[in-house]
Amino acid sequence: MRECMSMKIWLIRRVNIFSFLASSLILFAGIGWVYSLLEFPNAVRVEEMALPAGILVALAGQLFFLAKELRDRDERRSRFYLESCVLGYEEAKDLLQDGNNSRRVWIAAARALVHAKELACQVTDKTHCRVLELYRLKYRGVFHTAIADRPASFYYGVHDEALSVDEAAAQSTVPEVIGGMSYSSFDRDLAESSIREIWEAAQWPEKYTDPLRDFSEEEQGSLLVLYPGLYEFLKHKAQWHSAGGKLYPRS
Repeated sequence: MRECMSMKIWLIRRVNIFSFLASSLILFAGIGWVYSLLEFPNAVRVEEMALPAGILVALAGQLFFLAKELRDRDERRSRFYLESCVLGYEEAKDLLQDGNNSRRVWIAAARALVHAKELACQVTDKTHCRVLELYRLKYRGVFHTAIADRPASFYYGVHDEALSVDEAAAQSTVPEVIGGMSYSSFDRDLAESSIREIWEAAQWPEKYTDPLRDFSEEEQGSLLVLYPGLYEFLKHKAQWHSAGGKLYPRS
C-alpha cells in the first residue's frame, strides 16, 4: 500500500514541477521586462531586453505544454489500470457468485483478486480513484456473501454442508477413482491463502468514512405533507426502541 501511495505522489509531483517551472519562467520574464522599462526607458535598451524575455516566455509555454501532455498521459494510463482492475474483480465475482466451494475455483478467484489489487495501485487519477471505490463497494458484497454464514464443513470442499466438521474433514480426502485407478492425493479443502484473499476483499477500509447521514430536523419537517408514512416512522423511531419483540421508550 505504501508503494502504491509513493507512485501516485510521484506522478502528481512530476506534473506540478513542470507547471511550477513554467510559472517561474513567466514570472522572471515579467519582472525582467518591468525592470527594463523602469531602469532603461530608452527604446533600444527595452528592445534588447525583449529578446531574452520572449525566450523565457516561449520556454515557459513549452513547459506548460509538456505538463499538459504528462497530465493527459497519466490520465490515460490511470484509466487503463482502472478498467483492468475492474476486470479482475469481475472475474473473481463470476467465479464465486454461484456459491461453489471448489478448491480450484477459489484459487483462481483469489489470484484474480491479487492481480486486481496490484492494478489498483496504478490508478492515480483522483476521479478514477473514487470510481474504483464505488466498484469495490459493489464487489465487496459479493465476496462477503461468498464466506458469510458458511459452516465449517463448507471450507472442506464437500458437497454436503450438513456434515459435521469431522465428517467433512474425513470426506475431503476420500480417494477418487479415475480410469479405474484410485487416487488419494487430491485436496478438496479450500486453500487458506485463497480464503484470506476473498475475506480481505470483503472488508471495509480501516479509515472508511460513511458518506450517509440521517435526516435533519428541517428535512423531517418537510416530509409531513408529501411523505406522511416516512414522517410517522421517523418520529416513532425517535420515541421508541424495539428489542426482543417489545417496545421500550427512549430516554
